Amino acid sequence: MTHTRQLKFLIATICIFGGLLTNVFSADLVYINTTAGSERLLNSTHNRQYFALASYVDTQERLTFCGISSMSATLNSLPTVVRPITPELAPHPYFTEDSIFNEATTKIKSRDDVLKSGLTLEQIGLYLTALNANPKVYYGSDLTVAELRKVIQSSLANRYQRIMVDFDRQALHQLGNGHFSPIGAYDSKSDSVLILDVAKYKYPPFWVTTSDLLASLKTIDPDSGRSRGIVQITVNPKN
Repeated sequence: MTHTRQLKFLIATICIFGGLLTNVFSADLVYINTTAGSERLLNSTHNRQYFALASYVDTQERLTFCGISSMSATLNSLPTVVRPITPELAPHPYFTEDSIFNEATTKIKSRDDVLKSGLTLEQIGLYLTALNANPKVYYGSDLTVAELRKVIQSSLANRYQRIMVDFDRQALHQLGNGHFSPIGAYDSKSDSVLILDVAKYKYPPFWVTTSDLLASLKTIDPDSGRSRGIVQITVNPKN
């Protein structure tokens, strides 16, 4: 190979890998492990839930367990939720991915079936109802940017509420498809939401604008035939 051809090959290779990196880390998203991302968290208007929730967010144990992992982290972070006692952690009460599956939830969808295809937004709502978590499901197709912003802000301001999001990664130029994760903060200056990604092997927590998030919520989940969306969880101040 001549020097000229080698140079052309090198330039083409750089362009290809540059394109792949653009797809993996979208320039429109701000990751928390950057200076801009961490400063945004510290200066954001609604960041208290991050500190209540982040320590409970673990990496999902299976590729299809994003919803399961999000529920266990969210429920553990709420102050009045009665956690189950499992043999592995006894006598300490704690939600694990395994303990999300109980007699009531497996009637909705078994663990084996969740392993195969995960959960839809509706099924997440049914799981949380079975776990006495008082969910309210909002479909992206029914929301405006202003309505989504209002729900997120009000939930983050209430220590007895949490919010989980069912979004489409491709709409945000990430690798993957439908995915669940909790929301940890909101920044009014940039009008962006912090997603505490449970797929830690792929992405750290990241900021996405409210309008871009809504666009990803309006995509159709092929398993349900409905749009994606968010689920708001509310617990009683007294258990």
